Amino acid sequence: MSVPVIAQGSVLRAAEGAAAIQLDELSPPGGLLLVMPHPDDETLGCGQALAAAADAGRTIGVVLVTNGEGSHPGCDRAKLVAMRRAELEEALSSLAPRRPAAVHALGLLDRQSRQGDLTDAGQEALFAFANIIDPQAIWTTSYLDPHCDHITAHAIARDLAQHYRAPLWSAPIWGRFGERRLPETELRLFEAPSLAERKRLALSAYRSQFTDLIDDPEAFMMPAPLLAHFAAHPEIFHRD
Repeated sequence: MSVPVIAQGSVLRAAEGAAAIQLDELSPPGGLLLVMPHPDDETLGCGQALAAAADAGRTIGVVLVTNGEGSHPGCDRAKLVAMRRAELEEALSSLAPRRPAAVHALGLLDRQSRQGDLTDAGQEALFAFANIIDPQAIWTTSYLDPHCDHITAHAIARDLAQHYRAPLWSAPIWGRFGERRLPETELRLFEAPSLAERKRLALSAYRSQFTDLIDDPEAFMMPAPLLAHFAAHPEIFHRD
């Protein structure tokens, strides 16, 4: 996947006229399950909404499809996994400081994941975790995102939503940039200005992704204009 450098595209243009959505529609009272491809996607795509759900007393669970170890190919894998998981915990503590979110890692390979890679034991553990959360809504990344891990996350979330008969809401991340087909359902926008600072704090936790903390010539680095976009733009959702 090529990384854009400018925050523009067909989805963003369509979002300019999108209606606002309230938390109770995105996440009815009860459990909320997020299925995210990497640590940081939960903050980039829906950090304000996650913070609002935590403040409203939702029981939150985060299913982490990969540990994000593919962002720095030249780095020791075990050290990078530990670093990215620590960054996730720091970000979640900023977004949900009074009601911690539980995390369940599937451990699929970053940049290579497929839904079929989930073993029977992995599937059983996933449903055991989801049963504890008892999701009344599920959030994930969009099928518009041109990244295999985002597509895997969406496919897993879709199956969970069908099993629990829960609404599935997708948050486009990379799919919001560039010229792409629009989703089949209308875009909706979530914004809570009072929670913007908590999202910025959560984003700052991801030093491995958004700074030159790790010296690796092949490293992923979020372009500064895109990071500023995610920090300031209303969060985009569409229902599947």
